[in-house]
Amino acid sequence: MEPDRAVALFRDVAEARVAAERLMSDPYRDFVNNIDMDETLRGDLAAWEELWLRPRALVDVSDVDTSTTVVGQHLALPVITAPFIGSSLIDPEGEVATARAAVAAGTVTTLSMMGSRGPEQVGAVAAGRYWQQLYFVRDRDVVADVVARAVSAGASALCLTVDLPLLPTFPGRMGAAAQAIGEYWGAGEHSMSVAREYGHLPFGSTFPNPGVSWSDVEWLRGQTDLPLILKGIIRPEDAVLARDHGAAAVVVSNHAGQGLRWSMPVAHALPSIVDAVGGDLDVLADSGIRTGSDVLRALALGAKAVLVGRPVLWGLAVGGSAGVENVFRILKTELAEAMAITGAPRIADIDRSVLAPARP
Repeated sequence: MEPDRAVALFRDVAEARVAAERLMSDPYRDFVNNIDMDETLRGDLAAWEELWLRPRALVDVSDVDTSTTVVGQHLALPVITAPFIGSSLIDPEGEVATARAAVAAGTVTTLSMMGSRGPEQVGAVAAGRYWQQLYFVRDRDVVADVVARAVSAGASALCLTVDLPLLPTFPGRMGAAAQAIGEYWGAGEHSMSVAREYGHLPFGSTFPNPGVSWSDVEWLRGQTDLPLILKGIIRPEDAVLARDHGAAAVVVSNHAGQGLRWSMPVAHALPSIVDAVGGDLDVLADSGIRTGSDVLRALALGAKAVLVGRPVLWGLAVGGSAGVENVFRILKTELAEAMAITGAPRIADIDRSVLAPARP
């Protein structure tokens, strides 16, 4: 049953969060907030905020353009939805509503392989503006089948998550939250699509796959001509290997804090990865992006675009597809304003000069 909702209009992402958390169940809110294991998330948020911006004087910014191109796809703004699970717990349409909002905003949605809705449902509304996220489960036939379905559904890229070789031990309230909402993910309308569609396979014995290696990336690369994006890169040497194994892009990400505790903040990892491979493939950033100024900071460090997860979930909880559109509008407006004040009317004009030098 769809929850009662506040008006799907809010002034910033922080306001959307406050409204959304009133509508979420306690377990899901705790899970989204990484309750009792938020060290990495807090580090990400602080690392972005530590980057001060420098205004630029007397630059003609009467026409600010936030559009860009990522893995050959034109975007009206450099903000893409991150893959996430459980969205049907806060909106009946789940990832379908998110995809509709991404199309309206002129950007791309990333559908989690463990999401509630499958490639066919999302592809039907995404108009080619959807990336299929994958986990490399032990059964390659499942991976191959999901890839084939994504191609048929009109996916424009594959996004392989590479930073979760095992499921972390969730402590305290986080563990209780995961157990509580796990009941929804095993069966019924809120279940993971893979649990419904590949139910003959014991889920716990096939995911995750701790034996995945670069040879599996090569195998996946050979399954389709779609661009392959590797999500969960923190070390530059891994970015180099991604390039050498045919990836079109990497997402610098620490799984938004739901993997390794005390992981290196994305803002700290991003510059060395851009320096290592930024001329050879697209580098994106994910984790802790909350404002248009955060988007500008990531672009200044060399990212081509960012992925956002929690802000999208908050918008979805408050207003469904319209709420997600509102989040995109906020981030686009904030980004355009920050670009204007820092003297960068085009995405290509943004570089590290907009950031204040690091304090000694």
